[in-house]
Amino acid sequence: MDNYKLYKGIVNKNIFEEFEEKHGLNLLHHSANSCNVDDFLSVAYTLCPDFVEINGYIFVSDLFDVNGENAKSNLKILEEQFNNDKKLVEMWVNSRSVGDFFIGKYTKSLDNDRILNEFSSTLISFWKRRVKEIFPDRNIVIEVGNEIMGELGLTITMYQAD
Repeated sequence: MDNYKLYKGIVNKNIFEEFEEKHGLNLLHHSANSCNVDDFLSVAYTLCPDFVEINGYIFVSDLFDVNGENAKSNLKILEEQFNNDKKLVEMWVNSRSVGDFFIGKYTKSLDNDRILNEFSSTLISFWKRRVKEIFPDRNIVIEVGNEIMGELGLTITMYQAD
């Protein structure tokens, strides 16, 4: 194997050592032994969700109901609340606590900073790729921080930078 070169995935495979319960020998085995096809599809959607553009704003569509009867007035209220600061409106709508991705499925892994940071990095990687594909000429920032817009704990958000 003189011409061997490993091209690493976006998830550090050593994070598997942090798992409290291991369902297999590695991450690939763990996912095959832990998830059914419905789980895989919902994870794929989380990694590449629908995005929507409204009046120049870009939102994760599940975080802003564009079809609701109050969508237009809700956007107007946000514009007033944030003095028409586009970045703050987008950050507000697109901010989500990392723990909220697991509301119905608590595990001790949620108390492990290395695992949560790896999850956050994975979301950032996928979301960045997707928005770059959809909006190649926009400077869209996806970042993680603590309580960015008042959420609890580690938070992910997205906004357009000038």
